[in-house]
Amino acid sequence: MSFQAPRIPVSILTGFLGSGKTTLLNAILADKQEERIAVIVNEFGDAGIDQQLVIGAQEEIFELNNGCLCCKIRTDLINTLYALIQAVEEQGHEPFDRVLIETSGLAEPAPVVQSFLVDPELSEIYHLDTVVTVIDSYHFLKQVQEHEEVRKQVAFADKFVLNKAGLVNSERRAKVKGMLASFNPAAPVHVTSDGEVSAAELLNQFTFDIEEKLRIEPGFMDHSHHHHHDHEISSIVLQSQKAVDIKEFEKWFGDLVDNKGEQMYRYKGILNVDGFNKRIIFQGIHMLFAGKAGAPWTADEERKSQFVIIGKGLDQDLFQREFEACLTE
Repeated sequence: MSFQAPRIPVSILTGFLGSGKTTLLNAILADKQEERIAVIVNEFGDAGIDQQLVIGAQEEIFELNNGCLCCKIRTDLINTLYALIQAVEEQGHEPFDRVLIETSGLAEPAPVVQSFLVDPELSEIYHLDTVVTVIDSYHFLKQVQEHEEVRKQVAFADKFVLNKAGLVNSERRAKVKGMLASFNPAAPVHVTSDGEVSAAELLNQFTFDIEEKLRIEPGFMDHSHHHHHDHEISSIVLQSQKAVDIKEFEKWFGDLVDNKGEQMYRYKGILNVDGFNKRIIFQGIHMLFAGKAGAPWTADEERKSQFVIIGKGLDQDLFQREFEACLTE
């Protein structure tokens, strides 16, 4: 494939059934009229209901309506992303500026995100921007107790849109926000009643791309801290100003992923490696992870390692001890 243009940003809209994803999608399309946006809709089941609800959009909508993403099959999505480029290169369609993927309410975000990790050529064309999880303020506290999909959608979020806020009182809103923070404390919350969030607050944030995010907001990982909650999903933050022995770290983290990868929903961070003048940036989902050299440390910069792991049944004390064993004296 000869596509040579700058990488196209991709944002993922996820959230449980009825949370208001399509309302938010329409709001973004209306707000970003200067951009050509390709929309990929995955609807669980055979009826393409969501396509009927996406109004006022001139963009071509590629709909996946066979539930494959819910079955953790990524082939259809990957083929669709390639088909979008082929439509531009081979069929004369106008180029597009970004992609929005709206997942099914019953989908887990992991297979969608993994598509950009398992296919190197795809990641040269597309740039994963932000995972936005839409929350139903009225039903969330019940949904999060009853549905594992909801807990995973929350765990994968870079941004929350707390929708239908007008249907609940301030006390309930605070309880919902507290629950979200207990799952995923680093993800900011945007409160709305009918999806009226500015697209600028959600797009071009590159919250999934750590290197890009560090350029935009150098201290963004400083806002993370450790949380537990009653459903066994928690976030663990490990950090140290001591340098990391990369050989010890690679051995430890490789064993960790082999043994606990299914419990580790998402993780990302930066490492201060002993004897290396650039930060190492790494991220992963379950058992897929990758690392690369980032920007050099500057002379006036505090060199420290920081990374966050969000998952199920994680032992903070054990992780901390094993991480500290990888540090230099």
